[in-house]
Amino acid sequence: MAMASDGVKWFVHLVSCLQFGRVYGVFVQVMKSGTLADRLAALTLDVKRSPHSGLGSLDSLLAMLKKKGRREALMALDAVAALFREQLLQSDRKLIKFESRKLADLEQKNKQDREGLLSEWYLEDQIKERYFSFILLLDGLLKDQQELTRLKVMGVVFDLLVEKPEREDKLLEMLVNKLGDPEKKVASKACGFLVRVLQQHPNMKLIVVEEVERLLYRTNVSPKAQYYAVCFLVQIKLADTENALAVRLVKIYFSLFKAATAKKISNPKMVSAILTGVNRTYPFTKGPQNLLDHIDHLFRYIHTVTAQVGIQILMLLYQVMEREGAITDRFYMALYRKMMDSDLLQHSGRSSSLLNLLYKSMKRDPETMRVKAFIKRILQLAMTQSTPFICGALIVISEVLKSKPNSFRAKLFQAPSVSSTAAPVKEEHSKEGTSRLPITDYSAAARNPLFCGAEFAPIWELRVLSQHYHPSVCRFADNILRNKPLDYAGDPFEDFTAIHFLDRFVYRNPKKRTEDGQSGARDMPVLSDQYLNLPEKKIPDDERFLHRYLTQRLKQKKVAVGHDDMDAASDVSDSEFDKFLDDFEKNEVDEDLDFAADMNDVSEERGSIDEDGSLFGDDDDDESVQGDFSAGEKDALNAAFSDSDGEEGDDGDDAMGDFADAPSDEDAEDYDDEMDFDDD
Repeated sequence: MAMASDGVKWFVHLVSCLQFGRVYGVFVQVMKSGTLADRLAALTLDVKRSPHSGLGSLDSLLAMLKKKGRREALMALDAVAALFREQLLQSDRKLIKFESRKLADLEQKNKQDREGLLSEWYLEDQIKERYFSFILLLDGLLKDQQELTRLKVMGVVFDLLVEKPEREDKLLEMLVNKLGDPEKKVASKACGFLVRVLQQHPNMKLIVVEEVERLLYRTNVSPKAQYYAVCFLVQIKLADTENALAVRLVKIYFSLFKAATAKKISNPKMVSAILTGVNRTYPFTKGPQNLLDHIDHLFRYIHTVTAQVGIQILMLLYQVMEREGAITDRFYMALYRKMMDSDLLQHSGRSSSLLNLLYKSMKRDPETMRVKAFIKRILQLAMTQSTPFICGALIVISEVLKSKPNSFRAKLFQAPSVSSTAAPVKEEHSKEGTSRLPITDYSAAARNPLFCGAEFAPIWELRVLSQHYHPSVCRFADNILRNKPLDYAGDPFEDFTAIHFLDRFVYRNPKKRTEDGQSGARDMPVLSDQYLNLPEKKIPDDERFLHRYLTQRLKQKKVAVGHDDMDAASDVSDSEFDKFLDDFEKNEVDEDLDFAADMNDVSEERGSIDEDGSLFGDDDDDESVQGDFSAGEKDALNAAFSDSDGEEGDDGDDAMGDFADAPSDEDAEDYDDEMDFDDD
């Protein structure tokens, strides 16, 4: 029985060998004369079946990568990359050369085990050599003339770099070198791949920064390659424990800044990218960084650059001086002068950065008259700007007043006096012993805000802004005059734009807010059940006529049709809407329109709401009356302007809102903002 069983096993083995011989014969025939896809499949299958006997097939695949035909090379590229990534390479260690093995590992093995172990060592050595050859082929393909080929090869390099540790130094060097690719798309893609490498392997930050630093300081590196390298460095996310890396990045940025500004014609995009990197990295450094020489260079350079670069330099100077413990007069003079740059006010992002910096600077300034000079200039700029900037400026002024003691407000709004000019005032930068005539009048063209005579200038701009055509500007200015807080936590450069106001009239759904908080009527679609079911007192004043019309229209349709048809609420003819608007104006002519009403807390913090629906109303506001308008003006205006002067109220106790806050040292890890160096 035992002999019969052995015979059956031998017969089964013989049959399997014959079957494998026929299959292998088919493989050999396909490898020689099959189509390109068939040959690739056969060679790949042969390597997967047995790497020991499939080294020849792997060599054939590598030889196909050397062909001039791109189609054959790219198809072979996918096959070889998949073999190395899925089967041939180790995921937890690098491959070891045969000569680097320790013979002591063979002493305790028997003959059969030693032969098997030597066979594995030899196979690993051969795979390591072929993988190095594959990387060299990839390096050659990265220089191909076709952009699509380079993009595809970069993807393969990225996959191997993040998945396998073998030859990662060479793969990283190849990927960093593509930052200098002449095609913008390829260089940008390389920057994105490097960012993703750090996302998957955060411990490689220092290694990648060192490789990028070598690229930056090459003798023949192009300015374009340096620009994309800086763009990558700016996007590195740092942690509080990475002080050494942050210090190294700051040194790199300042060395590049010196080199960029030493040229007769500097690249504004490059300088802007460098300053963005410094502003984002400096909060993660600990202790003084000995940047006094750089500070002097920044001060001399600030007045020769564009508005975007200038505001970034000022933000950097503020961070450095705040870390050192004192903000110098030179900084306030530079900021006071830069406020007159018209380019800063033509872009909402720059205007927001300017107001943010002004808030922080005035809040820390102990000089009352200098703060008054800044407030005076802010209001002067606001007189010629659009509504978003005016509202932002008034918010900044309100928050600065809340952070100062009551005595500061008394000095700010006190009547001009000539008695304070008895003694001559010395020039701050004049030679010793020289003096000038006493200051008796305000000069808007003064270079130093301390010596502009702000104490002799009344803040009359607030009174003018309280009569502004925009209701929210009127409300903000009036609250400052009455010493009332502005309970507003939104972004004025988004909430008070014309497009935001007009979107409600075309029934466009509002954008979803990213901030956590209670949603108001402005965050709801005007045709939604939630909006139409709100009580009238919770509807903003400027939307009340629209809400009332839609609800009345809906009730009429329900009575006529007998069921709730929400689509009928959007069926509005021009004549019906105009008739309703005229009726509304006749009945509601005494109401103040406040475009920022729903941004405030409606219930607990602000108290009860007046019967006329004003979210900021109180008993002192009943003196507001309708002005005398002509028939044409009544058709164009929907708001009544306040003509009475109210008494000043109590000081507000509300905490500072989020509008004027900038990332501090503790909040620096939250930066990640999308970057745009093409503002100019």
